[in-house]
Amino acid sequence: MAIADKGNPEETKKALDDWYLAEKKDYAAFASKYPMNGELKAQEANIQSMLSWSELENITYTPTIFIDGHELPKAYAVEDLKYVLE
Repeated sequence: MAIADKGNPEETKKALDDWYLAEKKDYAAFASKYPMNGELKAQEANIQSMLSWSELENITYTPTIFIDGHELPKAYAVEDLKYVLE
């Protein structure tokens, strides 16, 4: 979030790829490559807001899929929607 908040979509995508496509998650190396000097602390209000919203909406896992305001039951997968919506 702190990287995305800088407003550079290319850098954000690269950082996400560097983290999620890495074979080994090494936070120290990642933090060294993408230094945040106080920007992480600035995200605390955003994180708290997202936590409060997810608790209010009773979202307990991710991904949680909603269709027209209704949660897709765990028994279904997104791939099943093509049969339901025909």
